[in-house]
Amino acid sequence: MIKRPTWTLLAILALVIVAYFVIKIHPSASSTELTPTALGTNFLITQADGTLQSLRIYDKQTHFFQMQRDISGIWIIILPRSETADQSLAEAAETQIGALRIVTALDNQLNLVDAGLDFPAYTIELTFISDIKHVIRVGTLTPSNSGYYVRYDAGNLYVVSQSGIDALLNLLNSPPFASTETSVPTIEETITPTFKMATPTP
Repeated sequence: MIKRPTWTLLAILALVIVAYFVIKIHPSASSTELTPTALGTNFLITQADGTLQSLRIYDKQTHFFQMQRDISGIWIIILPRSETADQSLAEAAETQIGALRIVTALDNQLNLVDAGLDFPAYTIELTFISDIKHVIRVGTLTPSNSGYYVRYDAGNLYVVSQSGIDALLNLLNSPPFASTETSVPTIEETITPTFKMATPTP
């Protein structure tokens, strides 16, 4: 017969084993990171916004770039000058907008001055055919260079991938104008006829 103290020890051992597996399966909530929240594969712009109608970018030095679709869906550059865009480059810019990856969601108590968002270095304005509009205000790079601090619409703060933002900001310096072929002038050789006078026979 097993004595009572032995049963007690077996019961305690069983409780310890059960508690171990419960803790292993359900870790304490205190071990999770509260802020900032790493989002990994989330994107700033989603398919729910629809088709892009207009893209406008400007900086603190009042340099502007703007392109928009005409009624036939062709991309036209409005600023810095009006001209038909290179459609493949314009569509690449549109694709880049949909690829703006959120690296980290930040607490809205972030100091805007420290993030360069009190007077943003760049502003990106997006208008969609659905009449949805978004404004992305771009601040400074993070200390780790993981991305830019951005303020999105009504005040949500994020770190967005550096490469995605840089690709769009490059439009300020290199607008996607349609390349035009330069006609090479044809050089026509002018042949001047020469006449040889006949020598009279004596």
